[in-house]
Amino acid sequence: MTDTRTDTADAPLDGQVASLSTKTVAHVIHYRRKTYVTRPAEGYALLKRVRTLLRDGTTDLVPLVHRDGFVWLAVGPSIPIAIDQIETDAGHSEEHTLKRLGLD
Repeated sequence: MTDTRTDTADAPLDGQVASLSTKTVAHVIHYRRKTYVTRPAEGYALLKRVRTLLRDGTTDLVPLVHRDGFVWLAVGPSIPIAIDQIETDAGHSEEHTLKRLGLD
């Protein structure tokens, strides 16, 4: 069996592929007329809990640690909430994005 891969100008190099990947550096939670910015660990924990509550159709208080402190959010099927993932800015470092979001 022969290797059919060729290294041509059309084939991306491993370094180019790695540079195309993005990394989630923060989560932005839109809840009732407020916006909270969190680090990924807190954002993923909230997202997991919200998914469970919505799947079960129940309402509960969920803790959220954000850049300005701590808050309890009532989460349930009839309470609107949106969670956005923030990735690194194109052409900028992770530190630049965190500083822009106030998480430095």
